[in-house]
Amino acid sequence: MQIKRGHLYVVDFNPRGRTKPGKLRPAVVVQSDLVNEAGYPSTIVIPTTSKLVEDPGILRFRLRKGEGGVDRDSDLLLGQLIAVANESFSHEIGSLPENVIEEVERRVRIILNL
Repeated sequence: MQIKRGHLYVVDFNPRGRTKPGKLRPAVVVQSDLVNEAGYPSTIVIPTTSKLVEDPGILRFRLRKGEGGVDRDSDLLLGQLIAVANESFSHEIGSLPENVIEEVERRVRIILNL
């Protein structure tokens, strides 16, 4: 499977640990395609959750049902950037529109003080 930046995949995050999300869940790839194509064994992603919160602030970004292929309203957990082994990827479910990717990038830069 070719992993692409800005695309959502079902990823196995097991086992769960403390603040690390667990189970199979969609995640968006934020790692550069230069790294993806180089054959590096892991990929940096942002996991999603369907446990929505009101007024999430900058640490979450709401995806509406169907956006990027998610089957229900979901939040991207921007504060949970994580590198996962490429073997953890199950299948692609969709891709995000460019304007959503740009907003996610903007927020990640703020969170990481870049």
